Amino acid sequence: MEANRRLNVLERQLCTAQVAEGPELFEAAALSAICPKQLESLLVHDNAELRSAVYDLLKEDIFKPNHYLSLMEFRELTLQRLKRFVTADFNGRGFDVRDYLDDPRRFMALLESLSFCDYSLAIKAGVHFTLCGGTICKLGTAKHHDALLPRLNTLDLPGCFGMTELGHGSNVMGIETAAVYDASSQEFVITTPSNEASKFWIGGCGQHGKICSVFAQLTVNGVWQGPHVFVVRIRDDNGVVSPGVRIKDHGPKMGLNGVDNGQIWFDNVRVPRDALLDRYASVDAAGNYSSPIPTVSARFGTMVGGLTTGRILIGQGAITACMIGTTIALRYAADRPQFGSKLIGDYLTHQRRLLPGLAVTYALQLGMKQLKVAAFDSPRPDPKLVHVLSSGLKAAATWSRVEVLQQCRECCGGMGFLAANKIGPMKTDMDVDVTFEGDNTVMMQQVARALLDDPATARLTQPSTRCERIPLANSPAASAGQLHSLLQAHERCLLLQLRDAMAAAAAASGGGKAAAAAAASAAFEENLDLVVQLGWAHVESRCMGYMLDEARSAPAGAAAGVRVLAQLYGATRIEARLARYLQVGLLNGADAAALRLAVNKACRQLGGGGAAAPALKLCEAFGIPEHLLAAPIAKNWRAIGQSL
Repeated sequence: MEANRRLNVLERQLCTAQVAEGPELFEAAALSAICPKQLESLLVHDNAELRSAVYDLLKEDIFKPNHYLSLMEFRELTLQRLKRFVTADFNGRGFDVRDYLDDPRRFMALLESLSFCDYSLAIKAGVHFTLCGGTICKLGTAKHHDALLPRLNTLDLPGCFGMTELGHGSNVMGIETAAVYDASSQEFVITTPSNEASKFWIGGCGQHGKICSVFAQLTVNGVWQGPHVFVVRIRDDNGVVSPGVRIKDHGPKMGLNGVDNGQIWFDNVRVPRDALLDRYASVDAAGNYSSPIPTVSARFGTMVGGLTTGRILIGQGAITACMIGTTIALRYAADRPQFGSKLIGDYLTHQRRLLPGLAVTYALQLGMKQLKVAAFDSPRPDPKLVHVLSSGLKAAATWSRVEVLQQCRECCGGMGFLAANKIGPMKTDMDVDVTFEGDNTVMMQQVARALLDDPATARLTQPSTRCERIPLANSPAASAGQLHSLLQAHERCLLLQLRDAMAAAAAASGGGKAAAAAAASAAFEENLDLVVQLGWAHVESRCMGYMLDEARSAPAGAAAGVRVLAQLYGATRIEARLARYLQVGLLNGADAAALRLAVNKACRQLGGGGAAAPALKLCEAFGIPEHLLAAPIAKNWRAIGQSL
């Protein structure tokens, strides 16, 4: 056994020298078959005409970038932009927060379109309409809808969302804000028991908010019922802070300064019994609590279920930023010479830095398309699937945005640092997306936990210590099936390793069920690095699968583009985790060398050729209107500075 192990190690070390060229990821004919218009129809998830109407609105002067504003001026501009948005007519109808439930595709399409203009505008709209308004829609009843939603639609009643506390971010069940029912007055008393319980990072409360959807621990007749949501006035109609409410503006931030975040304290604030959003839980006049959901934990899951829509919007916003960034950087690369007449886009290093991000953008966009199908199109959505996809895609999209925009900024040199070229402001404004609407590390842990809890995982019989190699070396082509199989095998190996570690810990605990569960949980925490890797592996495997599904059913011109990028996506995702593939035996050294050469060749095929580069056709398919690219280097960099 030891001799065989040494031979295997020696083979992995020596066989790289035997690889002269890598396998083809795709044929050159596939590149000429790409049709941007067909691809655009595939990439735009829905409501194409509606989105176009929003883009037309965004041509107005009020939406043009202005990087010279002070903090307070930017906030005021963001508010005025949002007011203009809510007064607009889109194909015969304006924005209506009731679409959160009645037509979620329309609701999402309108808000997603704002990300092409300015992220502060998109987030201020998202907080007001999705977090505040959507929560009222989902958890409230007719009395709340009739009294509040018309005023939310017109922005007459600006809203915010009071979940996060100074001492409680990801641990929402642990929030400390208290709501106690007083039967004598038929009121709830909302209290901030400590400074750590103050509501923190509350978007929209610093200046403009008048109502807040407040999460608080409900106690009725001395019995704790868990977190519930109350609509609380934090300012009156004239903007004066309500009695018992204290608000502190957070002031300047790293970015996103068009949004007025703040901190809120409640000092025995009394709200009427109807302030409780009571679709799933109610308290009658006598103080009797009732709910169709029998347990605190199940009710909690319902109360926070509305976060899914927010996570989809955040993930989609990150993908939109990747579309914009890669389009700007690749256009510039196709026209900017350096060291003579050679274009920077013809250098392999440049292609290697930008083109994997283009493939990732397509993969995430098509993954998001399937998430929306699961969440909005099924008559009976699978809550587990929706939770896993929304959590995983939110984390993958926002983490990928960090990497993609950084590469775009660097590949544009100093021009990438210029605010007018859009990439830099997007980077700083959007850096918050990796931790809000769910910290990404926690999101990936939730993905992994759901996979480990799936009964199918217990039935897997493959040993976690052995993986069968899927060879890439000495092959003329690396098929999509091979690459997808490698991604799936990588996920399976991680899943089995974690499953077996938790099972071994439980078996060694020597106690009953409680001791075994505690030991398994401890093993999970001891392997959190692998847990996050499993979350990534699941998202990557799913996204490539979705790309291949789309390629099989799409028109030829769209299928060609998706298939090309699916191949590059699979290859570069494997390359990024190569150490793990080598460690478990899925690949050997020769395969790794072949993979590198294959990716290099694919990048040269996609990125070379200046204005004729196939990558530009793939960017064209994003359908970004010229007025929303708003970057001089994406148009004519030679003319920069000619006009004042």
